[in-house]
Amino acid sequence: MPKITHLLALGALFLSGCASYTVTENEVQSYLDDNVQFERTVGIKGIAHANVAFDDVKVGIGRVASDRVNLDANAKAKVQISGQPSREIDMKMSFSAIPYYDKEEGAIFIKQLEMENLDVSPPEIGMFLTKPIVSPVVSLIGELISTRPIYRLDDDDFKQSLLKSAKPELLIKGNKIVIDL
Repeated sequence: MPKITHLLALGALFLSGCASYTVTENEVQSYLDDNVQFERTVGIKGIAHANVAFDDVKVGIGRVASDRVNLDANAKAKVQISGQPSREIDMKMSFSAIPYYDKEEGAIFIKQLEMENLDVSPPEIGMFLTKPIVSPVVSLIGELISTRPIYRLDDDDFKQSLLKSAKPELLIKGNKIVIDL
């Protein structure tokens, strides 16, 4: 019986030392660089559509607001409107969102996505294309960002795998996400 008590005490001590894990901006950036790219078409082919390529997201943690993650995204779209030559559009978008942990996925996602800034060039694109083409592209990118994890805990890392099975709280401290039990 003393062995079991000793093992439980040792386990409790060990687990108390593993009760948090810090995810840095660089780790989130590296994860996004490896996992967030896409190319899609939005609109109606033959009338007005855009082929969108998106593969560049820059992350900041706690920089826009103390409880939010900010994501700066760049996208390129080749817009085709019936009867007109195709046009290239560059979009620079800034979003902010609140991180949360999904236990089933063992990953950090974001919620309450807010558009902070949008720059479209060339500037002469005007309102004519903004509503039918740019708005769906921005919505598509926002949906992509909010439905894919920004960081997934690693099963091969003992500390992360222990946290993965719990329901930790996420805190933002010093430009890092702290996963805390």
